[in-house]
Amino acid sequence: MTFALRSVILASGLVFFGLAIRRAGLELSRSEIPLDWDSIRWSYLVLSVLSGMAALVPPCVAWQAILRDFGQSIHWANSLYAYFLGHLGKYVPGKAMAVVMRVGELHRHKVLVRPGIVSVFIETLTSIATGAVLGAILVQWMDCPRWLRLSALAGIPFAVAMLVPQVFRWIVGRIAKSRIGQMPAGVVSAIDGRLMSRTVALSALGWLFQGTSLWLVLQSLVKIQPEFATSLSSLSVWLVCVASMSLGALAGFLSMLPGGALARELASIGVLLSILPQPIALIATVLVRLTSIVAEITMIAGSKWIQILYGKAAAVRTAPGASDQDLDLG
Repeated sequence: MTFALRSVILASGLVFFGLAIRRAGLELSRSEIPLDWDSIRWSYLVLSVLSGMAALVPPCVAWQAILRDFGQSIHWANSLYAYFLGHLGKYVPGKAMAVVMRVGELHRHKVLVRPGIVSVFIETLTSIATGAVLGAILVQWMDCPRWLRLSALAGIPFAVAMLVPQVFRWIVGRIAKSRIGQMPAGVVSAIDGRLMSRTVALSALGWLFQGTSLWLVLQSLVKIQPEFATSLSSLSVWLVCVASMSLGALAGFLSMLPGGALARELASIGVLLSILPQPIALIATVLVRLTSIVAEITMIAGSKWIQILYGKAAAVRTAPGASDQDLDLG
C-alpha cells in the first residue's frame, strides 16, 4: 500500500472518528436531564477509559495467536499497531476499511494478504458471536422488553455456529480452492478447536472489561440520580452492563453503519432500561461511547509509540558494530 493511499485512508478514518465524537455530543445535548459536568465523578470516567483499554487487549492477543497459527511471522509490536489501527476503520461506512487498514499494515511487514484477511474475519466474527451468546443468555434474567429477549434467544444458534471450527474451516477451505483464494498450506488445518476455544475465551474476557467500563460510567453518574446510588453497585447491575455492551456491539456490527451509529445505542439502552430511567440510560450509553473512543485513541497512539521504539531498536541491532548491550525489545 503506497504512502499516499495509506494517508488518504487514515485521514478518512480520522474524519469519521471526529464525526462519531460530534454525534455523541449532540446526543448528550438532547437528553431530557441536563448533564451537569460538575456533578460527574471524573475519577470513575478515567477508570472507565482504563477498563476500555484493557478490554481491547485480550482480542488483540487472540488475533496475534491466530497469525502465528497461520504461520505468519511478524513482530508483536507491529501486529499490535496493526490491530489497534484497524479500530479506526470501523468508523468509516461499511466497516470494510477496518479490514483494509489492519491487513494493509500487516502487508507492510511481509504478512501474506489472504491469511491476514482470514485472521481478521475469524477474530472479529468470533468476538461478536461470543458477545452475542453472552448477552443473549444474560438478558433472559433481566426485565427487558419481551421482543429483545426473544430476539437475543433466537440468535444464539446462529452465533454458536460461528464458534464451531468446522464452519470456518469449511468456508476457508472452499475459498482456498478457488483461483483467487489460494493461500499457504496449513491455514485451513490450523482452524481447530484449540484456536477457536482460545479466541472465545479471550473474547469473553474482553466483553467483561467492556461491561466494567459501562458500570464505571454509571458510578460516575450517581450524583445526578442519588436514589440509584446504592443499587448501581450490585453484581446484577454489572451483568446488565455486560449484556448492554455485548448486544449493543452486535447491533452496531450488523447495522454496517459507521461506528455502529444509532443501532448500538438503541440496543444498549434497551437493556439498560431494565434498571434505569430512559434519560440516565441515554447519558450512560453516550458517555461510555466517548470513554471507548478515548480508549481506542490512546491504544492507537500507544501502540504506534511502541512500534517506533521497536523500529529504532531493530535499526540499532542491524547497524554495523552493534553490540549485545544495545537496546532490544524483541
